[in-house]
Amino acid sequence: MSLSCECDYDGDYEWYWEQPDDYSILKTNRRQRCVSCKELIDVGSTVNAFYRYRYWKTAIEERIYGDDGEIPLATKYHCEECADLFWSLEALGFCGQPEENQHSLVAEYHQTYGTPQ
Repeated sequence: MSLSCECDYDGDYEWYWEQPDDYSILKTNRRQRCVSCKELIDVGSTVNAFYRYRYWKTAIEERIYGDDGEIPLATKYHCEECADLFWSLEALGFCGQPEENQHSLVAEYHQTYGTPQ
């Protein structure tokens, strides 16, 4: 995907995510990899945490989780730098996916709209 102002996420996707409200601290037992730039994030660092889930795909999952059951998936994280870029692009009115490279999106923004003088 690329930079978009269209935030319509209706459809049947492999998984869904909830946008974080604010920065948080990485409180896992191990370092995590930034889903955007792929750098390792140290425990205790500032991050964006994206809670992910999917809906059932089989009759067994439906019985376990119910008709509207959300099946939790591993949370994905942005490092602080990618989180800053994510929030900046959102403040400008753009929608993106957490797994997109935020640096590339910012470069696309500058190529399309130029740098303010």
